[in-house]
Amino acid sequence: MKKTPWIVGAATVCVVAVGGGGTAFAMSSEAQISRYGEESSVRTFSQTTVGDLLAAEGIEVKDTDLVLPGLEETVTDGMDIQVIQRTPVTVTVDGEEQELLTTGDTVADALDEAEYAADGAAITPAPETTLADAEGEVEVITRKTVTFVGQYGEDTFEVTALTVGEAMEKVLGNIEDTDEADVPRDTLLEDGATHTVERIREKERTETEKIPFETKTVEDDSLYEGTTKTTTEGKAGEKEKVFTETVVDGEVTESELVSEDVVTEPVTEVVAKGTKVKPAPEPEPETSSAEESSSSSSSSESSSSSSSGEKRSSDTKSNRSSERSESEESSGDSGASAPSVSDGSVWDRLAQCESGGDWSINTGNGFSGGLQFTKSTWLGFGGGKYAPVAHQATREQQIDIAKKVQAGQGWGAWPSCTSQLGIR
Repeated sequence: MKKTPWIVGAATVCVVAVGGGGTAFAMSSEAQISRYGEESSVRTFSQTTVGDLLAAEGIEVKDTDLVLPGLEETVTDGMDIQVIQRTPVTVTVDGEEQELLTTGDTVADALDEAEYAADGAAITPAPETTLADAEGEVEVITRKTVTFVGQYGEDTFEVTALTVGEAMEKVLGNIEDTDEADVPRDTLLEDGATHTVERIREKERTETEKIPFETKTVEDDSLYEGTTKTTTEGKAGEKEKVFTETVVDGEVTESELVSEDVVTEPVTEVVAKGTKVKPAPEPEPETSSAEESSSSSSSSESSSSSSSGEKRSSDTKSNRSSERSESEESSGDSGASAPSVSDGSVWDRLAQCESGGDWSINTGNGFSGGLQFTKSTWLGFGGGKYAPVAHQATREQQIDIAKKVQAGQGWGAWPSCTSQLGIR
């Protein structure tokens, strides 16, 4: 300090003037001052405090500076006065802030002066970082033991985490923002704590559902009454439903329909219903009484013209001839051949339903034969080449005509039985 020579010189002049210089010099005090590592020496001739001396020397002391000895101490000869610069640091340990003034230069120095054992802790910034770079902020998160219980059982971990949520993310796999613990996830983690965790997920599920088709019946005057015909096949539609589901630990706890869209519209089935009146069945031809009488008379005359031995032989032959003639007249079969049909065909099944499988049935209701033809239908589709009416024709002949009817009118010509048998 440049004031020292001036003070010493003034003191010397004063001593010479009064003639007592030795005594005045003996009453002075010399002190060494070290400020932020810079050394200086000063002598004072009056009692003063450290603070006053530093102020007299123009040395500004900051609130954060450490002064040894204290500012209120009286300066004595040979006193060593130190003004040490200290840096304010905020150290946060597991969420709790502590204000420190440290004389060190690094984060590690600050922690050492605070006598904080940071073994296993997470320190931010790193211990070797200068306090200037740390900008006065140091965070310490200690290592703790925690037990988690949840979907996958119970496990205990050691983790350096500040909150329960941080610990979950660090040590538990498959953790998402929607997952919850038995306490809020921002709760400070305590050493030795046990927490229950629920894994909560939101997901979408899509399912496809059939839309049944409707059936519409329309009248059709080209079809006979009692017959139907499908003109448009019905087809089921399809719709897609989207659900939002809440899943807790693998179990669905909530399900909400969020959208429903028709992917394919259903096709309405159209069925034509016949309105055409069926023609009345024609009466069957009857055998005249004259023909029966003639046949009987002829048989009688033939019998009386023979001898007794010859008569028996003639009677036998005549009876056989008569039986054959009556059979041929009853059947009315023209003898024309028809295509063969294997047993068990669709026609046999249809005949079983229509007439109990009796190909020669005639109940007198206007329908006859195994497939129940009216006489007009039988003749209209060429049955006359086989017999006047259907029940007088063979199975094969009836089936031959039935095939022609089916080709012209479809299976609807036998509406009830073809429906029961699933043929149409």
